[in-house]
Formats: sequence, C-alpha cells, structure tokens
Amino acid sequence: MAHVEEDHIEATPVESRQGFLDRPVLVVLALSTGLAALAMAAFFFGSALG
Repeated sequence: MAHVEEDHIEATPVESRQGFLDRPVLVVLALSTGLAALAMAAFFFGSALG
C-alpha cells in the first residue's frame, strides 16, 4: 500500500502503474489519430478548394 513519506507519496512500480498498453488500446489510439488527421485534411482541403 502506498504511504506518505515526508512531503510525497511512496509507491512501488506496481502500485503506481495506472493502466496497460494492450492491443485494443493501441488500435483505438491509432484509429482515432488517423480519423482526426483525415478530418483535419478534409476540413483544410475542403475549405481551400471551395
């Protein structure tokens, strides 16, 4: 269990780990980044052409 040490919290690496990077997390990250890039490109080129 994490405990307070003077003015900061002491925690082991396992206790301080907040999440995991597994395949579903990386897929969601890649897809959302790609979709955001496509949306920005469509907005930029759509407004530039017309």
